[in-house]
Amino acid sequence: MLKTAKRSVLQEIIIVLIGGMLLGMLWRARGEHGWGSESGVLMVGFVYTLFVTVVLGARKKMALGWIAFTVSSFVLTTPAWGTLLSQMTGTLNASATVDNEVLTADISVFSGVFMMLCLGLGTVTLFGIFLGRGYSDKQWKIKDFVILIAVFYAVDVITKASVSHWVIQLVQPEAADLFEQGLEKAGIEGSAYSVYMQHFASIPWGKKIHGGRNYFSEVQVITNAIKAVVSLFVVRFAIKDKVAAKIGAVTCAAFGIGITVADLFFFFCNGGFRNAIPEYTGTFVYAWSNWEYFTGFIAGVILTAFLVSLSPTEDVREITFDFIPEKVRKVLVFIGGFGVIGVNIVRPAVLRFDTTDTTTVIGAVIGVAIAAVLIGLLVKFAGFNAEKISMDVFCRVLLLFFVTFIAVFYLFICTEEYRNINEINSLHTILFAISAVLCLAWSTYEAVKIKKA
Repeated sequence: MLKTAKRSVLQEIIIVLIGGMLLGMLWRARGEHGWGSESGVLMVGFVYTLFVTVVLGARKKMALGWIAFTVSSFVLTTPAWGTLLSQMTGTLNASATVDNEVLTADISVFSGVFMMLCLGLGTVTLFGIFLGRGYSDKQWKIKDFVILIAVFYAVDVITKASVSHWVIQLVQPEAADLFEQGLEKAGIEGSAYSVYMQHFASIPWGKKIHGGRNYFSEVQVITNAIKAVVSLFVVRFAIKDKVAAKIGAVTCAAFGIGITVADLFFFFCNGGFRNAIPEYTGTFVYAWSNWEYFTGFIAGVILTAFLVSLSPTEDVREITFDFIPEKVRKVLVFIGGFGVIGVNIVRPAVLRFDTTDTTTVIGAVIGVAIAAVLIGLLVKFAGFNAEKISMDVFCRVLLLFFVTFIAVFYLFICTEEYRNINEINSLHTILFAISAVLCLAWSTYEAVKIKKA
């Protein structure tokens, strides 16, 4: 482990701000072509976990394989949110993919805020819990993981079939009413609930009906929020890991606050409360892009501030999979750990060059070449499963690399239509560029410590 002097208040403030800017630029990039969907949050979780490891120091429970496991769990809780972002204006819009008509309904701003809080709360559940697991002194057993995952998915099915619909009726009944109007318009008989159960959780089907996509999405985000609360209780009282439950709860709360507060960009750009003010039509502020950046920034500041305030726990080794032969474990670590590294390089490189067959091939060649060289160097100097050097060093090197890689590909290296430097006069690109420069400077400073250690 690298020796680090006790940090001053100023140094901790800087770390908190860097954590906010890093998560801000990562969440903004996650919404951009090349990093979108579930694989996008894999990148966010991975790079932020590298940052946390650099800040808090290496832990035996957060070796390479466990980092890969932790960040991969982020993929399992990525909801749909396209219809929720304008609800804080007090208006619910519902369209269908079969025509251009839009149905609307007046709703309470409270219900819109509630949906956004649910969205944020349930977006990072397992990632937050498993991040907390890595910094606790509780050694989990296989049954602990089985209990958590079983409860997580059991609550998912049960809640989608029951409680979430009751919550919608209580908080925002207009969503069900609008969906039922869409069903009537499409010539489909049945209530919002009965039709949902016929097409259980199928948002693609819901998109065909006015109000369907929104109703299906609301069922999902409310379900995710309930799953988050139940899962945290399971970790705290059944698995009895106080630290994992605490870090998991703060992670969920941080994203709940970040996603909701940042949604004010949609509120003001979309005309305020029921178009009480003119809609913003300028190019300096894009509601969606700034919502993404500030979601990450606010969540990053809150979560990083909490993490640096934690008292250290005993550094114990995770023994969950000790029953697996060591050689097999090493292979699994290599596949998982270096697989995550490779995916986060190759996927954006390929997709940001996907305009034609030629550019797609160029992107694939570039991505695979970069991944191959980096993984080869890491294996040479760090070992087959990073056992030759400390995770402090390993994570410092990777953090510096990925901050550089993401910034360069986001701003410059891609086909013309995806080159974000073209929007340098827009607020979100300016914030991304500033964040990238400062995060790169901080990551470089931390990497320099390797030689001094």
